[in-house]
Amino acid sequence: MNDDGSLRLELPALLAGRRGLVLGVSSENSVGFHLARHLQALGAEVAASLRPNRGQFLSRLSELGMFCVELDALDESSIERAVQRTGERFERLDFVVHGLVHVPEGALSRPVQQLSARELADAMEVGVRSLLVVARFAQPLLQRSDAPRIVTLLSGGADFAMPAYHVLGVVKAALGSAVRYLAAELGPAGILCNAVNFSILETDAALHVIGTERTQQTRQHLSKRSMTQRALSFTDVAQAVAFLASPLCSNLTGEALTVDGGFSKSYF
Repeated sequence: MNDDGSLRLELPALLAGRRGLVLGVSSENSVGFHLARHLQALGAEVAASLRPNRGQFLSRLSELGMFCVELDALDESSIERAVQRTGERFERLDFVVHGLVHVPEGALSRPVQQLSARELADAMEVGVRSLLVVARFAQPLLQRSDAPRIVTLLSGGADFAMPAYHVLGVVKAALGSAVRYLAAELGPAGILCNAVNFSILETDAALHVIGTERTQQTRQHLSKRSMTQRALSFTDVAQAVAFLASPLCSNLTGEALTVDGGFSKSYF
């Protein structure tokens, strides 16, 4: 058992022999980084995408055994190069995990109705359209797999109005719809497309965009009101992603698996 009373699972073979690309590894305290490390621990070979000009962090990821590719989500040719380089290294892709997101500087401190056309367009380009572009370029590589999977990341802010979250909520809601349409298009090719919808984690991005105090207050509230009465951990999210990226996920597509300790299903 773990210190928090949860069951310790030893599943080193779940992703053994699998090869995947994790998009959106921005820092050691990012969701993408924790997902990449967890998928590695379950046996997968992982390629990680990071923004250009992150040489020091790139070296760190390389030390951890990840193949790294630079990717500018606002540049379609950059996405194509990143997927191509990954394909040259891995020859196929068994899974793609999409965690790309963009928050225009200062946007969340202003009302949603004051978002500029450019701010909303950039947020949607990175947070939604990049998934569609990645899927297009990655499809030939995914079809070389016997169990190809695409997984993306949603949040409760897509379903509920949350303080200091508006543009992210709009983007995540659109992303959830994009997953369903992508699932319908790629299903006949055997590529399953799903999402993990999870409550807030204490990432560098959350601390920067939402603020330390509000992030901690939100996590405390969610923990108190969830059915498990336990704060969400990176491991909780990573294990859900790992299942959806694995061959154990079978004939399940277009779904959003909610990982929030039952908070969203509890009235009181």
